[in-house]
Amino acid sequence: MIGWNFQAKRNLPILLVLAVLMVVLIIKLLPSLAHEAVSQQGFPASYQVLKPEMIQPSIVGFGDIEANVQLKSIAEVAGKVVYVHPALKKGELFSKNTLLLKLDDSDARLRQAQAQAAVASAKLALAAKQIELKNTQLDIELSQHKLAIAESEFARIERLFQQSTVATAQLDNAQQALLINKQELQQLENKKSLFPLEISALEASIKQVEADLTQSELAIARAEVRLPFTGRIQQVHVEQGQFVTQGTPLFVASDIAKVLINAQFSYQAFHEFSGFFATPPNVATLSSQGMQSYLSEQILSADVSLLGNDGQIWQGRIERFSDALDPRSQTIGVVVSVANSYQHIEPGERLPLLTGMRAKVRLSAKAQEFIAIPRHLVRNGFALFADENNHLLKLAVGNALKQEHAYLFKVTAMNQQRLITTDLFPIVEGMLLQLEQSPTQS
Repeated sequence: MIGWNFQAKRNLPILLVLAVLMVVLIIKLLPSLAHEAVSQQGFPASYQVLKPEMIQPSIVGFGDIEANVQLKSIAEVAGKVVYVHPALKKGELFSKNTLLLKLDDSDARLRQAQAQAAVASAKLALAAKQIELKNTQLDIELSQHKLAIAESEFARIERLFQQSTVATAQLDNAQQALLINKQELQQLENKKSLFPLEISALEASIKQVEADLTQSELAIARAEVRLPFTGRIQQVHVEQGQFVTQGTPLFVASDIAKVLINAQFSYQAFHEFSGFFATPPNVATLSSQGMQSYLSEQILSADVSLLGNDGQIWQGRIERFSDALDPRSQTIGVVVSVANSYQHIEPGERLPLLTGMRAKVRLSAKAQEFIAIPRHLVRNGFALFADENNHLLKLAVGNALKQEHAYLFKVTAMNQQRLITTDLFPIVEGMLLQLEQSPTQS
């Protein structure tokens, strides 16, 4: 038998190789032994017991800010631009009724003077005709009195003629006087009958010249272009000295009292959110009540912030729903308004809402009881639970109401369930867990 000399230098490499092999073998055997021990005792895991919470369900959409009222001012009369406000530039703010432009109104003022003279002349003619009518009426009354006297005198002379006390010539004179009075009365009555037509013609003439006067006054007023609201100038199309025809674009301005955001929401999210309305939307309800009345009953709120700046919040008002799905994004639009965003401006801190800005809109319904699973505890669309035997369960959250930071479930579905809060690996459904309640709930 050959003996092994451990002190021989030639055997040292062999000893080193054997030692390395032994270390590797031990390292490979340790995990399997540890895994077998953990499998028997259960994987350590923390959990929290799910309880109902009062939560406002909400959805988030995005849209561009638009002006509520946009004025595209055009020239209502033709003329030369004789005045332009010195600050009339793109982006400037002006208060209501500020005079921005003025056109040459000299022709209109000339027509105004002519129309005023024509009105005065027509009214004078009408007054004279009315006085003439009164005088004619007095003449008729006098002629009637004279006729009555002539008839009485003719009757007297006719009796005397029958008694042969007067000559035939006297009877003829009395008869002639009677006929003259009758003719005079008839002429006056004929003249009076024409007065209503003449007065109507004069009144129509007055209306015509008054219309001419009104038209000239309107032309003078339209020569001054004022801003009908407090607003911001977006475009300017004319300059001083330029001649403009009727219909020429002058400037574009937007009202700053209120802005609109047509926020777009995914169809699925809005469909789920509409389930929390007090009254589900339908055509019959909307047509009978009107959109505004219906929305005011739903106890909905809207918060608006600028994209990328959630620190500044404006309270919005839901105005209406869009009339159709967006054909490209397949989203539903909800029009939200924000009033008086120019109030409480803080330079460098809080800006007003300007046309073209991108906004984030959060719609919220009335607070209700929900079971909430934080989003960071959902892995690949599944939340992890422990059953009554401390075995791991996986639950898909696809049917939950998705919120920004959590998934919401109805209370009856999840109440008192144990939600795993530990980041387990590997995740094998049915594996035994060694549970410990999270410190926040212990």
